[in-house]
Amino acid sequence: MDFMDFIQANWAVLTTAFLGAFIIDYFANILSFENRFVSAVVTGLLLIVIIWGTLILIGDDVAMQPLMMAGALMFVVALLGNILSFGNRFTNALVTAIIFIIPFALGLYYVLGPYVGSVTY
Repeated sequence: MDFMDFIQANWAVLTTAFLGAFIIDYFANILSFENRFVSAVVTGLLLIVIIWGTLILIGDDVAMQPLMMAGALMFVVALLGNILSFGNRFTNALVTAIIFIIPFALGLYYVLGPYVGSVTY
């Protein structure tokens, strides 16, 4: 399966991840729009809190290392999004989500394997 077929087979996961990154960054921009760094920190922390809370609610174990790595990645992506387009909260969150989805999709493809999400009959 090539990359474009992988994208088509996993469009629901990728769309959800894109919208999640957008909503988290948009909310963080509303909370702390005056400072690019603070906005990126809030975005990373919001992601950590959301993932941690979700894991607690479903009764799963919380592994701190992957959780911190996800928060750090989101911080870097949000900071880059803030640097590229800081004038508008909506545009900033959109750019952050676009920047986020590229490594997320590539990571799913290369780390999990090209056949994840494909349907075989």
